[in-house]
Amino acid sequence: MDEKKYKIFCGIMNEIDKSYDLMVEYDSLPHHYGDYVLYQAESHMIEHIGMNEGVTITKLAEELGKTRSACCQMVRKLRNKKWVEQIRNEKNNREYNLYLTEEGKRIFRNHAEFDLRCYKRNFEGLKQFGYEDLEKYLEIQKKINDSFQKDVEESKRYFEG
Repeated sequence: MDEKKYKIFCGIMNEIDKSYDLMVEYDSLPHHYGDYVLYQAESHMIEHIGMNEGVTITKLAEELGKTRSACCQMVRKLRNKKWVEQIRNEKNNREYNLYLTEEGKRIFRNHAEFDLRCYKRNFEGLKQFGYEDLEKYLEIQKKINDSFQKDVEESKRYFEG
């Protein structure tokens, strides 16, 4: 084994662990989007509905990798805040489509502006790196994610018996 290369790899994994911890902390904090304070789960749901007007809870759960029950709870919470509305599908009475209210649309726009500021700040922090560097990083991260996916699948198999 190439010890020097392995040591660099371990450094990468440690940095990924730090990134994960920071993302978990970030997601647990409320965020200000204009006059509104939301948690990440709420803003992600609003973002997804805003980008997919008319989506159903079933489709939302499928696309977000959440249970239908978890999505129902979040939609109910957002409906109670008057940010999302459910409208019965005229072609299928058992189905409801989700739409943002005017207030929900304001939050959606504010969230998009917030994300853009964050992305620009992060992008500026990487300005010393060229196209090739960023492309190589993306390639490496995809390979690491493939390995993480295999770890998840292996762990699931272990507990499934």
